[in-house]
Amino acid sequence: MTQESVPVIFENLSKVRMTYRAGLRSVAFVWMGVLMQGLDAGRAPKKHSAVSCRPKELTALTKTLVVASLKLFDKDNGEPLGIWAPGFPELQVEKDSPPQGSKVQCSLLFMAQGLKKVLEDQRDNLNPNSVELHKKLGSTVSNVNLLAACAKHTLGGECSLKPPPPQMPKDAFKKKQWSHTLLMTARAYLDWLELKFGQQSSKVKGKKMIQHKALQKKPTPQKYLEGSGYLL
Repeated sequence: MTQESVPVIFENLSKVRMTYRAGLRSVAFVWMGVLMQGLDAGRAPKKHSAVSCRPKELTALTKTLVVASLKLFDKDNGEPLGIWAPGFPELQVEKDSPPQGSKVQCSLLFMAQGLKKVLEDQRDNLNPNSVELHKKLGSTVSNVNLLAACAKHTLGGECSLKPPPPQMPKDAFKKKQWSHTLLMTARAYLDWLELKFGQQSSKVKGKKMIQHKALQKKPTPQKYLEGSGYLL
């Protein structure tokens, strides 16, 4: 072996070592990636806590949408339209009557079905160009459905005896009168429901306040050293 060949051999060995180390690093990174994927796959999904609805606030919002829909409806369909005489018994309640879960479910179901018919009639028949009204009615129907779910969560109950779907008249003017009256009746019903949810909320807060005060007044247990009369 010549002296000139020695540096060449060392240079080649250095290159081999560098290649080997680079290969080890690559393998290590690959295994780390596989390991991390395995850990991620093994993690159980986090459970999201259920958020309770706010029935009074949701009722107020839905009523606001009904009022806005009524204003747009009257604007686009002409005033005065008068009242559709048969009315809507499904949405008529006694002012002082308490809300019953099953009845509320039936009333909100009827309301959503009726408002959907109003939307379809305005969009597909009487006022196809009233886009703003269509959007507002669509939002109102969606909110009524949300309110029904919230009311079920709060009051319980099922609409076992479902009311027959609302039947819209065929005459153009009577259609408008029917729709106008339905929107007005829906507003009045939501007024009542908002009031009842507010009263219910006040009662719950009152009970919690009484319980809190009772806990504050409860005497702290005191321990005495037996036979001494002194507090521990």
